[in-house]
This record gives sequence, structure tokens and C-alpha cells, in this order.
Amino acid sequence: MTAVASFASTKGGVGKTSLVMALATDLRRRGRTVLLLDCDPNRHLTEWVRRRDDSGIAAIDEITEANVRQTVQQHAPGYDHTLIDLAGFGNLTMLYAFSVSDVVIIPTQQSYMDVKETVRTFKVVGDSVGVLRHTPACGVVVVRTQAAIQSRVDRHARDLLAEHGVPALKTELIERSLLKEMTYTGRGPGEADPGSNADQNVRALTEEFIGFVAAAPVNPLVARGGVLQDLAS
Repeated sequence: MTAVASFASTKGGVGKTSLVMALATDLRRRGRTVLLLDCDPNRHLTEWVRRRDDSGIAAIDEITEANVRQTVQQHAPGYDHTLIDLAGFGNLTMLYAFSVSDVVIIPTQQSYMDVKETVRTFKVVGDSVGVLRHTPACGVVVVRTQAAIQSRVDRHARDLLAEHGVPALKTELIERSLLKEMTYTGRGPGEADPGSNADQNVRALTEEFIGFVAAAPVNPLVARGGVLQDLAS
């Protein structure tokens, strides 16, 4: 059954696209098909899919507020996972993407400014309750962390998230060279170096992501298994 996840932040440069790439590659290793919606005018994600050359991953670009909802409803049922890489600022595309998502994932780095913007994005999702017929489950993924024991800045970041009632996944995306290499080659850590620390990290994060999606309420505005539950606006 297809699952739709939006990756959102009101701040640019937090690592949304790298997170989407990492998850997509590990989902493919599990035999799942993936549709990527590229909302960035620079089309980095779309270019990456071309470099990867994998029939199990497709990308659609030029996604805007005018077509994001219809694109998900039309194409998502043909894939196991649809990942929407939203632009790094709040706009109507973000809101419309939420309206057809099962979950929203908010990547954040650990600085105070990043976490505050994460809290802001979380509130945007919460505020959509009065606008959308379905409000997606929302969780944070801390990204670009160091491969070491938990530092004081880790604790500061997670404490601030908890203070504002923002749920965070336990697994962080650790900054490793294989993730940067992935942006050039299209191959994820588990494909380039199976069993490596980077592979184990991405695999654990993907497991938690799959569980998070599975526990979320299903959005009734997207067809599942070829059955349209409700597309009325």
C-alpha cells in the first residue's frame, strides 16, 4: 500500500534532500518502489534520480501549489512510497502537500536557530488542523550529527524540541562521507559499502521511518491499492 511523506522546513539548507535520498536508496534495497516529488526550482533531486538510473525510483519536478495535490493523487498509488521534497520556506505548496500526506518529516540540525525553525514548521502542521480534512502525523529527524557519544548540543536540541512538544525520531542521520558521495553517484551507503557504519545508520533510520509511517493514520484523500477512498475537496 502506498505511503506519502512530506519533508518540510521553513528554513533552507537543513538537509531535506540528503535525507530523502538516503531513505529512497534504502527503501529500494528493500525492494520498494519510490516516487520523488521535487519542489525545488533547482531540481537537484530530479538530476540525482537521472544519475542513479534506477527504474524503481521516479522523480517529478516542477511541483507547485497548483499541481502538488493532483500529482500525488494521480501518481502515488503506483508506488510503495511517495516522498515530497518541499522547498525551504513556508508557502501554499507546503500546505497542499500536507493535505495529501500521511506523515510530515521535519529535518533539523542542532543549532538553536535550526531547532526554533523546526518548532515553527511543526506548528504550521498543527495549525493546518482547521484547514485540512486530514492532518498528517509529524516527526523530526535530527541530521548531520557527529559520529560520537551524545554531546551537550544534542541534549540542548532535544530538550528544546521536547519543551515545545515536538516529537523526534530516536535515530539521527549521522554526517558521513558516503552520504556526500551518494549525491554524486546516486548510490546510497548500503549500495556503495554494505555493512559500513553509514549503511547501518541509514538502515536503522529507514526502519524507524517505516514504523512511523505504518503507525500514522491513513490519509483518505489518496488511493490505496487502487481503491480511491475519497478525493472530494
